[in-house]
This record gives sequence, structure tokens and C-alpha cells, in this order.
Amino acid sequence: MENFVFCNPVKILFGKGQIANIAAEIPDNAKILINYGGGSIKTNGVYN
Repeated sequence: MENFVFCNPVKILFGKGQIANIAAEIPDNAKILINYGGGSIKTNGVYN
């Protein structure tokens, strides 16, 4: 393997009510990765 540097700055919001703040954290035209499991994100409306 060749030597390389990988930098991945991540901001994670924890706590009650943080879902409402997500839109303000994402810049316009940004590409995001949503990692979830179990399907609850779709049943509780967060995915929408």
C-alpha cells in the first residue's frame, strides 16, 4: 500500500431536539451520507 493521509472532519450532533438542527448544519448543494439501521428513521419521519 502506498503512504497517504486521509482527513475526514466530522461533526456529530447528539441529544434531544438535534434533528431539528440538522438542516442548518448542511451547506447548500452538499453531498451527505446518512447511516441508519432498523428502519426507525423512516417510520419516525427523520428521513423525510
